[in-house]
Amino acid sequence: MAEKTKLWYLQNFNVLEGMSMGVMKELEKNTSMQNSAKKEIIYFPEEASNTIYFLKVGKIKIYRLSEDGKTTTLHLLGPGEIFGESAILGQDTHDNIAEVVEDAVVCAMDKRDFQDLMEKSPQLTLSVNKFIGFRLRKIQAHVEDLVFKNAKQRIKAFLHRYVETFGKKMVDGWMVRPFLTHQEIADLTATARQTVNQVLNELAEEDVIKFSRRYLHLKGSIDKLDS
Repeated sequence: MAEKTKLWYLQNFNVLEGMSMGVMKELEKNTSMQNSAKKEIIYFPEEASNTIYFLKVGKIKIYRLSEDGKTTTLHLLGPGEIFGESAILGQDTHDNIAEVVEDAVVCAMDKRDFQDLMEKSPQLTLSVNKFIGFRLRKIQAHVEDLVFKNAKQRIKAFLHRYVETFGKKMVDGWMVRPFLTHQEIADLTATARQTVNQVLNELAEEDVIKFSRRYLHLKGSIDKLDS
């Protein structure tokens, strides 16, 4: 049953969509599963980059820590995404930190096994290349938000991407469960917790969202967060 569960999860990864059963079986054979609790660090900068990770359940944030202790979050990952891709880009060590934001189930695979599989499967190679390009564009968009937008705009832009990535379409809008804490949103948008609290309350007063620690309900279209 555990093996079937692993294969089922792997079949639901964006980057593995449409792969042959032979490729999926090879991945299943060469990956190991682990449960990771919130706040757990998957890897640190300067650690050897020799593993590809598949996020099955939960959320992972990828961020950098400056010499003065400030963090810059580059990406928030959800189920169905891979990370640690520097291992297949020729980097010997990681540049960033990968931390669990929401209790996670992660599948790990040695980069040499993954590279061997890519050599056997042109379809997998193409899919991974597309994924890396898409990831870089999302990181670039996030960095541009940090540089060119004010605090309120950054928070609303983050909420837009957050709902788009993790939300479930409902009759009356979008629902995300669970929601992040105000401090987590502040860390992800380079703002203060008080600012996050103010912006969320303003959006609630405008009847755009309803929220608690358990959920975020966006009423109507995601485009409401663009105004």
